[in-house]
Amino acid sequence: MKSTKSHLKSYNMNDLKRLARTISVKNFSKYKKDDLIDAIIERQHTTEAAGYAYKYIDDHSFEAWKNTGGRGPTESRYNLEELFGLYILGYAFEDSEQEDKFFIAEGIPELFATVDNEVNREARLRVQRKLKLIRAALHLYGIVSFSQLQHLFKKYYDMEMTSAELVSFLGESPYDISIDEDNEQIIIDDMNYAQYEMVKKLQGNLPYYEPEFGKFIKFSDPNYIDESKAHRALKEWVKDNVDVPRDKHYSVYISLLQLIMQGSKKDDILQYLMTLNVELQNAGSQRELMDMMAEIVENTRHFKYRGHKESELNSQTVVKEVKVGRNDPCPCGSGRKYKKCCGR
Repeated sequence: MKSTKSHLKSYNMNDLKRLARTISVKNFSKYKKDDLIDAIIERQHTTEAAGYAYKYIDDHSFEAWKNTGGRGPTESRYNLEELFGLYILGYAFEDSEQEDKFFIAEGIPELFATVDNEVNREARLRVQRKLKLIRAALHLYGIVSFSQLQHLFKKYYDMEMTSAELVSFLGESPYDISIDEDNEQIIIDDMNYAQYEMVKKLQGNLPYYEPEFGKFIKFSDPNYIDESKAHRALKEWVKDNVDVPRDKHYSVYISLLQLIMQGSKKDDILQYLMTLNVELQNAGSQRELMDMMAEIVENTRHFKYRGHKESELNSQTVVKEVKVGRNDPCPCGSGRKYKKCCGR
């Protein structure tokens, strides 16, 4: 297995400087490449940098790091989403011999025990509560004003946050969040300018979708889908009509959802299905599938509707959300009771 230094040598200088900035390497802009790599590795193995990782990395990365148990080098391999927080801190790398498989770097498992203490556990809880609220807002709205974030912190956590405090907290995060201080808003990282202009125009003065906390915080997971009856029907359609191994049904379902929400034409969708040896022989079966997909579009939460579904804006239907009980497990995933966590 290649060393951390060997992996970092494949990074360009911009990526190295970005990593150095994230983990607070001093005077990083003055270093040449080899010296910068050495400074990064030295910094990574300090309790300060490990403590930063402990507090800020996502739950999947945290559990993977924790489960190494300080055993030293591990042969375990993960998908990127399982190690993303560690990966962006240079604590995990892609296996050069296994495409799309990642591993925790040498020397990193042992660091967990050095920072796993009650003070850092409490600090992680505070940081993750804020990060999850911000992520949920971004995944629902795409573009979020500072005032809306401040409102959400007050509504869900009874927490006052000034604009300066928001900017400071976001600046400390290792994750890519575009901060537009001039317009006092944040923007999801993969939205380009043309998409921004379109979404901003369509949002207009629409109200933000604000469900009960237990529902809202689910959107902090980028893979969470608020499925409607039409979504579930498409899942069943895939199971009944696509001849792939059962463990591939979900990936086909997700691929179809992506095509639908990208506004792909009917012929493009049928072409994709043909690659899976699915041919709809008559107009009736094609129409049934297209009607299902149209219903999905109407019942998917959109940035352009500030988290609402098109069907919600076109009707006065009120969906009753289930409130979180004070003695229920907290929806944020901390493992604590709601009253001792986000419901405090």
